[in-house]
Amino acid sequence: MNEEKLFPEDMEELVVDEDEIGQLERPEYYKGAPAFDKDFIRDGQNRIKSASGIDSWRQWCMNCLTTQRHASPLYSSDFGIAISEIMAASTREEAESLFRAEVKEALEADPYQRTDYVGAVDFHWEGDSVSIEIEVVGIDGASVDFEVILGR
Repeated sequence: MNEEKLFPEDMEELVVDEDEIGQLERPEYYKGAPAFDKDFIRDGQNRIKSASGIDSWRQWCMNCLTTQRHASPLYSSDFGIAISEIMAASTREEAESLFRAEVKEALEADPYQRTDYVGAVDFHWEGDSVSIEIEVVGIDGASVDFEVILGR
């Protein structure tokens, strides 16, 4: 009986050069887009500036977390968070808990699946408004920090 071996003894060892590894195609998780801060950011010649892929992702996250879910027909029902419910919570602790849950759900609904997990979330209350510093880690280990402000 002739047995075929999975790894024949005369098989050459595969060696991959480190330079070749850097040249291998990898999926692009973060694509550039127009830069914005409530509106498009323009240069001195009134042209719309571009944002890097990571900056575009940061802008998407910030926009998502400052948009009331179901408030705009322009966004899917997965986009945004329940800001009114968060701000109507009876205690700050309850509001913070609701916000953490909403952030996780909203960012995981990213249609491009760029978000791996939400890291540190720090709350700074001032009257009926709250400034929230957030760390978000992407699927390739990229980390962005940003601040959003919610108010009644």
